[in-house]
This record gives sequence, structure tokens and C-alpha cells, in this order.
Amino acid sequence: MKKILIVLLLIFAGVSLFAKEVKIDLANSVIVMKNKSQKSLANDLKKHLELIGGGKVAIVPASKIPAGKYVFYVGIAPEGTKMDFKGEEGRYVITDKAAYFFGDSFRDYGTSHAIYTFLEEALNVRWPGTDIIVADKRNPVTVSKTEGKFIPALNIRWIRSQGVWIRRMRMGLHNPPPYGHAFTGWWKRFGKTHPEYFALNYGKRYPTRLGRNNADVAQKLSPGMMQAIALCVSNEKVWDQVIADWKKKGMPEYINLCENDAPSNLSCHCENCMKLDVLTEEQKKDWTHALGDRYVYFANNVLAKAKKYRKDAKISMYAYNASHDAPRREKLPEDIVIGIVPTNATMPSLTKYISSWKNVGLKHFFYRPNRHHFYSMMCLPAGFEKHFYNVMRFLIDQGCIGFDYDAGKTLNPSVQLSDYILARTMQNPSATFEECFDHYLEVYGKAGDDVRKYFEYWRNEVWEKRIEKNVDKITELGTFYNYSRGLVRNITPYYKESDFVKAGKYLDDAMKIPDLTADQKALVKRLADFNEHGRLFFNAVAKKNDKDSLALLKYRKKNNLKILHGSEQYYGDIAGLKRVMDLAEFTPPFKPTELFWRFRLDPNDAGEKEEWYKAGRNYLKWKHVMATNRNWEKPYAHYKVITKEIRDLTKNYDGIAWYATSINIPSDWLGKRNIYLYFGGVDESCTIYFNGEKIHYRPYVKANDWTTPFTVDITNHIKGDARTPQIVIVRVEDKNGAGGIWKRVFLVSKEK
Repeated sequence: MKKILIVLLLIFAGVSLFAKEVKIDLANSVIVMKNKSQKSLANDLKKHLELIGGGKVAIVPASKIPAGKYVFYVGIAPEGTKMDFKGEEGRYVITDKAAYFFGDSFRDYGTSHAIYTFLEEALNVRWPGTDIIVADKRNPVTVSKTEGKFIPALNIRWIRSQGVWIRRMRMGLHNPPPYGHAFTGWWKRFGKTHPEYFALNYGKRYPTRLGRNNADVAQKLSPGMMQAIALCVSNEKVWDQVIADWKKKGMPEYINLCENDAPSNLSCHCENCMKLDVLTEEQKKDWTHALGDRYVYFANNVLAKAKKYRKDAKISMYAYNASHDAPRREKLPEDIVIGIVPTNATMPSLTKYISSWKNVGLKHFFYRPNRHHFYSMMCLPAGFEKHFYNVMRFLIDQGCIGFDYDAGKTLNPSVQLSDYILARTMQNPSATFEECFDHYLEVYGKAGDDVRKYFEYWRNEVWEKRIEKNVDKITELGTFYNYSRGLVRNITPYYKESDFVKAGKYLDDAMKIPDLTADQKALVKRLADFNEHGRLFFNAVAKKNDKDSLALLKYRKKNNLKILHGSEQYYGDIAGLKRVMDLAEFTPPFKPTELFWRFRLDPNDAGEKEEWYKAGRNYLKWKHVMATNRNWEKPYAHYKVITKEIRDLTKNYDGIAWYATSINIPSDWLGKRNIYLYFGGVDESCTIYFNGEKIHYRPYVKANDWTTPFTVDITNHIKGDARTPQIVIVRVEDKNGAGGIWKRVFLVSKEK
């Protein structure tokens, strides 16, 4: 009996030994870092410790540690530790006297991963979004998990443009194949001495834009365009140059052959390159994505040359742009690693895409979606977090070695949830969606269930029922694979104002829960504010009236939000904010005139002599129409009402042209307001005629006059009543470059 008792006591003593808790007085702590490269890590650790403990934590040299202080060592291991680490491995050890964070030295990833693993699993810190830290505030802290480590399973783990959040979520890379456009500097190096290295287009070998065929264009292009030139990949001299560059670098394991960012149809048109392509009859009409054979042929030949010098040499290349589709003739050896860069992230498309490459020998690949950020709508709840988790799960099961998402920084909590789940899955590829989602919801405490229902509403009711099956259609509408642009161009089938009301009720319930911490209340309010902002944004985009645009503008100003998001303007002032800001001096509503005005060229300057401005309603007999939101040289291709005939005539037209339309003045404006025509932009000089009378001349004097809006007072030139059409005719003279009315014309007013 005594022997059994002794054994049990030893067992319990052992458990106690290994489960020993450490109490740390953060207010009596300092940080010591091994070298200056770890300063940002030390500063972020300091930030967290001060946030939790409420006091100041100094960073001091190892030689000046004050007596009695608890020390957090950054990049320093306990004495006697074996310093053998796997790629990016990070470890932490917590003792009564000090905490040690150390690991693989490559880019200090090991030390970094150790710090954030400790903060998360030992101090229960969470990072639910960019620049957001959630932590229980207390001092001292009791640490029960005194040892820990992080060893990533995936070679590449990255979501771009997310700042310090990337580091906190333990993203990084180890033993990665080199990738990124490999030949961006070649034009500068070889453009003059070896033009034969480069793609043949329009009979010349030089950087070009689509549709350009003059020999001096290379001198006019930006450096960025020159860097995007494609190579003549059938040219053995190019292969030899690649090998020569590789040998100068000491013949590392990998050679990067990732193509430059050239459009598919600017790949080389020389006879030898084109012989390498295996195209269907349809693909012969459109090269987009279909040149996999020539690029894999290029990689195979470079690899064969490299093997003569290093038997384990490997190649990395993209399946991107021209090489997107798998080859039909060429096969992939095991020593070629592919960066998969899809243009379509739906599961059917990705399944077909990966399968086609596996059929030609794909063994090793990483995922580098080029369009992931186009799903990241700045202002709308997305609901796609499980979709992208499923994409990642599928790719991991297919053997993907890593992920590098091209994504823009966003303050959208819905997108941040998706990114959080992706990051958690990169940390632990075996984690289920529910485990990752639950981990995120922990930061909301008792409000977590209601927050779950909020996100599930957008996922179940909006993404899965309305959007997911229509992604291809939405993306096509956005052109150039831009899903979010397509969505805002046709938003009403997919979002309703009632969605924001229904989902918002879950957040209202969450805010009523007692005993939430200040942080938890702030996070729920952040979601509620985002939901309300999404409602206002939806209304402004869908209803396209001044009232809703002004309401959105007012909300952003009140809440110190960014007034104009770049994507909103890039997609065409979709929320109308630029419009209402430009017209802020006038009294709403602001009435746009017709988009398409009657249009007539005047190459012989006969219009004034023949008094075209007195056409009255006869202007309707003018043969053509032209848009007033784009210069006459390049009206949008989808404007079918603009004929091919007038497009051809205006393609390179410099000279005089006339625009004409009619407007009706609202009855409640007449006699009560001063009334104006607001011209957003006219290139170059113009004369305004109103009801047959010349009322304004705007000369082209200053260099930026073509971009400067101007107004014309028509108050005293109006005839009749609200039912009377008022005739507006504009003579535009363009002497160089683009020409015409290229920004919308509005009827506006001011109360007297």
C-alpha cells in the first residue's frame, strides 16, 4: 500500500511540475531583444503587454536590466536549448524569472511566431481584424501554459496588404519556390542589345500597348509597361540567358520562370513561338489563356539545360494570363512547381482547372489568386467566408503547398472574418470551418451567438441563395474578371434593403446582452455601424438619387469614415458621392440631362454660318448620337446606340462637333430658383446656345480647362412653362487629343 501511495504521489508531483503556473507582474517587466532587426517585434510585444497590464514596459539592453525585473527575451533562448529548428519553427518558454521567444532565424519568423503563439494561447489575445487587438486587461497575469511552439505545415501563408495583422496571424514562408514576374528588368538590360529576346508584335519587338503599331511607342511607354513585355520563349538564346543569370547567382535550387504581366494577345507572334501552340479553332480567334504549351515547352528546355549543371534543379512558373490553361501536348516533370493564378474562384471552375493541370503531370503547386481582392467589397457584407474556406480545403486536399492571396486592405468586418478563417486554416490545415469560426466569435463573449446569426444571415440568405450560383454572370458584367464591379453594376437582384434590417436585428439583440465588456460592446457596435453603412451604401448605389447619396455622405462625415473609396470611383462614382460633392453649392435635387445627345460633326466649320444653333426641334433629325460621359474618340463599347459609322469617324477626329438635347424645367423651380446648366468637363473650348441664343463661351486657355467644371446661368433664358422643351446646343472645338463633352451635364438650381 505504501508503494502504491508513493507512486501516486510521484505522479501527482510530476503533473504539478509540468503544469506549474507562472505569475507575471507586467508592471514590473522589461523587454530585451537580441538584435535591432527585432525592434518591430519588440515594440508590438510591448504594445500588447501594456494593453493587458495597463502600465509601461521598457525595452532595455541586455547589459542594463534593472534588478528585480521580469524579462521578456526576444530572439533569445534559455541557456542550453538545442537550436535545431524546422522551417519557421517558433518556441516560447516561460519561467518564474523570464519569458523566452526564439526559433528559426529566417526573417525572424521563428521568434515572431513564438511571440504571437504565446499571446494567443497563453494570454488569450485575439486579432479579429486589421489593427484590432482584443485582450483581457489584468495584472498580474497567470500563465498556465508555460511552453509552446508553432511549426507551420504550409510553405507559403500570405494575405497581402494587411499590415501587422499578417505577422500576428503567423503568416510567412519557408522553403518556397521563388515566384513573381521574373523578367521585368530584361527590357532595360537587353532592349537595345538583344531585341530578339522579346515578343514580336505588330512586326516589331518592343513593349507595346494593345492596338499600337508605331515603332517609337517604346520610347513613350512608362517603365511599368516596359517591364510587362513578354519574351520570345522559343528562342534558345533566351534559354541560355536565363541559365547564364542563374549560374551567376550560384545556381540555387530553383529558377524562376514566372512570365511577365503581359496580356495574352501580346505574347510573341513569331513563327517559331506560334508553332508551339496547340489551339482549338475557337482559341485561334482568341488567344486568352491558351498558350500553356509554349510556356511549359520553355520551362522544360530551361530545366534540361539546368540539369547539366545541377541534377536537382527545379523550375517555378505561373499558370497565369497566356499560360492559364493547361497544355495539350507538353507534360510537366515533377521538378516544375506551378503557381496557380485563377481568373475564376468558383468551385466548378477550380476543380476543372486543377484537374486539367494534374492530367499533364502537376505534382507541386501553390495558390496565388490574382483576383481575390475583387471579391472584397469595401462596403457590403459578403457572406463568402465558407466558400473561400471550402476553396482552401479543396486545394489543400489536392496537394497545395501554400497560399498567397492578392488582397487589398479592408475595414469590412465581413471580409475580415473570411480572411481570419483563411489565416486560421493556414495555421492549422486540419481545422474545420466551425472551429475557425468559433475561434473568431470568442472575442464577442456572450454576444457571440447573435453575431454568429448575423454572419450566417449574409452567408445563407444572400451569398448561398442569390450570389454564389451567379458569380460567373456577375463577373462577366464587371469585365476583366472583376466580380465586385459587376455586382455594383447590377446590385438589386442580390441585395435588398430589408436584408440590412433583418440582419441588423441580431446585432440589436447582441447590444442588449448584459455584462459585455467594453471591447465586446465596441466590436458589436462596429458591426452595427458597418451594417448601417452598408444599408446607406446599397440605397445610394441601387436608387441612384441625390437624397440617398447625401445620406451616405452625411453618415461618412459624421463617423469620420473615408469619404471616397478608390474602388467606388474606379467603378464610376457608383454611390453618387462625387456627384453630390461636386454639386454641393446647389440645392438638391440635381437632375442629369440625357446621357446621349444628338451629335453632328462640323469638319468645315459651317455650323455657325448655317446657324445650326437655331435648329430648334429639328436637331432630332441629326443622324447620330454621342455619349456625354466620355470623349468622342472612345465612347464605351457597350453603348450600342452609338453607331459604328460615327465611332469610325470620331476615332482620331480633331475639329468641331455639335451636341444637342432638350430639357424640361421642374414647375416648382420656376420663379423660385436660379437655374443653371452644370458641365462636368468639356474638351476643349465650347459655345453654349440655349433656345437658339448664344449665352456662354468657355475658351480653352489654361492647361487644365478641359477638366474644370463650369456652370451657365439659364434663369432668364427659359421660355414657356414646365411642359416646354428648352433646347440646349453646344459647339465644341477640339484641336488636339481627346475631345467632346466627357463628363455629364446636370440641370441644377439654387433657391432665391
